[in-house]
Amino acid sequence: MNISLKSWRIRLIVALFLVLAFYIGFYVWILQSVKHTVTSIYMDGKNGIALDDSSVSDAVKSKFLQFVDFPNQKPDDNVQVQLSTGHVFHTFTRGTVWIRYTYEGVGRHDHAARYGVSRVPIKIKAKLDHGSWVIVDKEEQP
Repeated sequence: MNISLKSWRIRLIVALFLVLAFYIGFYVWILQSVKHTVTSIYMDGKNGIALDDSSVSDAVKSKFLQFVDFPNQKPDDNVQVQLSTGHVFHTFTRGTVWIRYTYEGVGRHDHAARYGVSRVPIKIKAKLDHGSWVIVDKEEQP
């Protein structure tokens, strides 16, 4: 069986393209899953958002800063969490996500930012567990 060089190159290019497409697909899946979980951790109990406990363990959840008391916090303030686009490195079953978050308490009537933090970098490790991504570790820069 003689395979021509041109046919071999085309097959190699197609195979590399498929691997790259799968890698990018997992990249997007991990990033969206982790961003959804992080947002729900910071917004748990605020603005009608509840945390899905199957996406993160209690030990890891306690590593996230809990913004409970701010000096100028009012009970009717809206809380906003914004996440950067983020970057992912993965091996299809485990991944590391680097993102930055901004957490603000905004006055309901004047829409002015009253308290919060801005552009805090965090590194999150996740693993694929029964078809969903679970956060297994988190590091945050002070």
